[in-house]
Parts: sequence; C-alpha cells; structure tokens
Amino acid sequence: MPKKSVSKEENDLGGLYDRPGFLLRRCQQETGWVFEESCAELGLTQRQYDFLFALSEADERDQDQLARLLGLDRSNTGHVIKILLRKGYIERRVKPSDKRKRLIRLTENGRDIFQAAKPAAMAARDYLLDLLDQDEQEIFMRLLRKIVLTNTRPDRAPLEIAGSL
Repeated sequence: MPKKSVSKEENDLGGLYDRPGFLLRRCQQETGWVFEESCAELGLTQRQYDFLFALSEADERDQDQLARLLGLDRSNTGHVIKILLRKGYIERRVKPSDKRKRLIRLTENGRDIFQAAKPAAMAARDYLLDLLDQDEQEIFMRLLRKIVLTNTRPDRAPLEIAGSL
C-alpha cells in the first residue's frame, strides 16, 4: 500500500492531530482498510476475525467470557455471534453446568476461514508497524497495552486478559 502524507492544510485542524483518541481511531481505520480490502472475497470484518481468533485459542468459550476477552459489551457480542452463526463459522450450545450461559466454538468452516484470513490480519498489522523501526514498534505496542489495560472501564466493556500481553 502506498503511504501518503498529510498536507499542511489537512493537518491544520485546530489541534485535532494532537488528540490521542483521534489518532488512535485513524490508525485503526488505516489497518481496518488494509484488512477489509484483503478479506473482501472472504466477506469477513476485522471484528469477526477477532472473534474467530479468540475462539481459535480454546476449544470453546462462554459467550460472556468472549465479550470480556474482546472488550465488548453484550449487545455487540450478541450481534457478531448471530452473524458468525448465520455464516456457519461457529456453533453455540447451552452450558451444562449453567443453563443461562452459552458456549461458543468454531466449526471446521470457521477454522478454515480464520486460517484464510490470517495473512490479511498480518498485513494490516505490518502496514502500521512497518512505519516504525524495531525499537519504536516495541515502545508503541507497550504503550498501547498500557493504555488499554489501565484505562478499561468495567461499566462499559470489561476487559479480561488471557495470559500476559
């Protein structure tokens, strides 16, 4: 992907480019575009890929745990799960020990689509990180993790960390 620079006129937005939230959203947009273009034929969004990734790391996960792992609220989690169920990428069943809970797991088709989308996910990550040298990449990732891990509000979308980041 060609990298373009922002002109002085475009950058002169009264400090908008000094706002971390704006810049983080722009970084996410850029990586999202790379992912979406790469996965267009698969019909998979970044968020759907994140679900498949989280499910690929375990035999099955509780739906609430999945939401916490991805830092999403129950409504957004339910929406993505419905889409993935409809596409045949996941299966859902009642948890035997707690009938109120649902367990989610990947289907064989879900594993296949996840493997097919991995290169797009790597390309999106590399597109952003390749702008930085190795030391900058490590610092950038460490700072992003620090922001996410210390600033997560449990009343919005509680985050559960699986292992160490």
